[in-house]
Amino acid sequence: MFERPSQKEARVEFVKMPQALEKAKEVLTRNQIQMAGFSDLYGEEVIKNDADELKNRESNFSGGKIPETHEYVNKNLATIFEAIIFDQGENAGWFGENASLIATSKYDDVINGVDLIVEWKENLGVSRMEASIDVTFNHDVQKKISHIKKSIIDGDLGKIKYFKSKVSDMRGELSKVPRIILGADVDTVRELTNEWTNGGGQKLAKHPVQFQFFDEAISQCHYFAAFAEKNGQPRIADAYMDLLRVLEFQYAKKNQKLGEDKKVRDAFYKDTQTFFQLEEQDFK
Repeated sequence: MFERPSQKEARVEFVKMPQALEKAKEVLTRNQIQMAGFSDLYGEEVIKNDADELKNRESNFSGGKIPETHEYVNKNLATIFEAIIFDQGENAGWFGENASLIATSKYDDVINGVDLIVEWKENLGVSRMEASIDVTFNHDVQKKISHIKKSIIDGDLGKIKYFKSKVSDMRGELSKVPRIILGADVDTVRELTNEWTNGGGQKLAKHPVQFQFFDEAISQCHYFAAFAEKNGQPRIADAYMDLLRVLEFQYAKKNQKLGEDKKVRDAFYKDTQTFFQLEEQDFK
């Protein structure tokens, strides 16, 4: 949770989960890219095969078991968190005034592990960032970080099969997109959930979590660019540095609009930053 001078020990215990989850599913379903809209590009058979793959993967995830209560709650909170980031990214400019948010298809969410795409319309073109959303009690993102590092070593960046831009004519498969993990601790997500469910748009528009997202993305650009350079992947390092330029520009504008970043960060940020700093020592 974001600390306040009078609430350093406070925890957000009450969450309007049913109302928030219903709202989140409606927001994501309404805005999610639909595979069926790409039959002219891929053909009906390819889309059917992808739908079958998706169904099998989801079946394997569940294994026919009833999930533990904490797993069920975590999954629902992650869905709500993703919807809040999408909604506020679009309507409150969390990622900058000229940023657009795209909710990926269910296929790209499950198979390619991409929750959201952030697009920035620039004078010389379009910049994009994959956002992988993480909500966790133990703040362990090592698995996701390892996946990104493996992709970099293999000379690959993120791929989205069913993509439709909001700011250009781009439609179809999108590749070579830098991947970033955006996260917050559970208390922060609960806090955001209650505010979002209560319709607190003005408060959310100024919420310091958006500064945390910029900080997370900027620090990961430095980290993954250095990792790519060390592993002989200069093209990928350049892609992360290009994204870094956009993020730093937008972060500076955010400071002008909302006032100086007070550097208030939650436990998720602090724990993951410690992990990245320890990792960086291995390739400096």
